[in-house]
Amino acid sequence: MKKDQPKNSAFTLMFSVEKHAVQLYELLTGEKINPQNIESVRLEDGLVRSPLYNDVSFLTKDNRLLVLIEHQSTPCGNMMFRMLEYYVALAGKFIEAYQLNKFGTKQIHIPKAEFFVVYNGRGQKEELLPLDLGSVQVEAKLLNIHYDRLPDHGGDNSVAAYGRFLQLVEVEKLHINDAIDQLLEEGYLTEFFGRREVRNMLAEIFSYDRQIFERGVEQGTHEKAVEMASRLIKKGMTLEEASEVTELGIEEVRAVI
Repeated sequence: MKKDQPKNSAFTLMFSVEKHAVQLYELLTGEKINPQNIESVRLEDGLVRSPLYNDVSFLTKDNRLLVLIEHQSTPCGNMMFRMLEYYVALAGKFIEAYQLNKFGTKQIHIPKAEFFVVYNGRGQKEELLPLDLGSVQVEAKLLNIHYDRLPDHGGDNSVAAYGRFLQLVEVEKLHINDAIDQLLEEGYLTEFFGRREVRNMLAEIFSYDRQIFERGVEQGTHEKAVEMASRLIKKGMTLEEASEVTELGIEEVRAVI
């Protein structure tokens, strides 16, 4: 498992929910969107098999805007290129879904891209340099979402809830169940964190991560990964998401079910 994978999985789990995604978007841009006017779309949604795994993306229902938001705990100099890859792949799915003729003489219209990176790591965040493609420049906005850097700590603020969750787990070293209990006591997203399937999935992801890093590569690690993949799929994860968390191949995960 990649070092930052548990946090990425928790981020995706929370912000793939439309009403949480628009709160994060408002913090990033200052613009409000009705959650009923967007649709969460991701490369690994089960409709198209893809080797690419993005964190959070949504499409406005008027097909005007395609927003991509990536979570970083470790700075990555290639993030701009990766996000461009994600956008092209998602745009390809859009063209296929609407049966647009990209080889025809009539210009097709695809959603405008907006790229964002949110950072919650321990090191110094790095500025995102534009990706220069000649006549086209691709830019993204970078936002620090550490809990103590957020302006709004309200209980119904999903970004604050995520930041507080990571603070409890990473800084205060609480067990996942204790962290969720604390979040509920403080009134953070009680509807979301009060769901048993959310608690169970977060517990599975983080407990598996700790087992792997505490015990290292040992006999039986592969068997633990297979068992973990089976449990995650039963709790609602896609094959691709379970593959990313456990680092098993797609075919290995498919064989589990």
